[in-house]
Amino acid sequence: MKGLLYKDWCTLTSRYKKNFTLLFVLYVGMAMFFDMPFMLYALVFVLGLYVQSAIGFDEYSHWDIYAHTLPVRCTAIVGSKYILGGCFILFGGVVSMLAFSFSSGIINGTMGYDEALIGTLTAAAIATLYFSLSLPLTYRFGSDRARTIVMSAVLLLVLGGFLLVTWVPQHLLSPEDQAKLDAWAKSAERFFGFRGPAEIPDSVTGVPVTMDVEYGSVVQWAENPHFWWLIGGLVLFSVVIFLISWVISTSIYRRKQY
Repeated sequence: MKGLLYKDWCTLTSRYKKNFTLLFVLYVGMAMFFDMPFMLYALVFVLGLYVQSAIGFDEYSHWDIYAHTLPVRCTAIVGSKYILGGCFILFGGVVSMLAFSFSSGIINGTMGYDEALIGTLTAAAIATLYFSLSLPLTYRFGSDRARTIVMSAVLLLVLGGFLLVTWVPQHLLSPEDQAKLDAWAKSAERFFGFRGPAEIPDSVTGVPVTMDVEYGSVVQWAENPHFWWLIGGLVLFSVVIFLISWVISTSIYRRKQY
């Protein structure tokens, strides 16, 4: 396993040494000097994409034909990609949190470490889910076709979610069912901290009035402990999907003919 990891690491660093340098300088620099924290979240996601290129290099060099002559199990061959991908995402998360310590947002007090942690964990979970979806497809269809399939799948998921939230309630639900759905959604928003009471001055009298409003700040969300359950659940879900993806990719690789 160590030799496989070292092989993939050497392949990626030799091919992308300049890319990695530019990536860190650009993303970290923009986050620190231009107060663009989302660049550090993007760094976590982008690092997870590089490992998929290692499979492409194996395809172009026909390395898998040689790998089947080695006394190495298919679990280890596939597992090296998953371990390296997990390490890249974890490394990106650590770099992200360290860079936040020196960012203008933290220094000036415009954002807190809890907001940085929430964004970093979310980016790591999304990167893990994308990685878990793309690798089985890459082993099944090849790296080039897999990219097209993954992007199409992501587009369909986004479109499906949009239709589920907007079109379905308006056209398929009765007014009573839609009202119940809205009430349930608002209850869920209150539970996780996306909605709650707030004092808003009356437009006529100017007297503060307590109203139920949507919270639009990550700082407000983080004040609710249930919101951290949501973030923790997302991270745990991504880890479970990651392990399931590992099993599926190993099964595909074992049956594939080279």
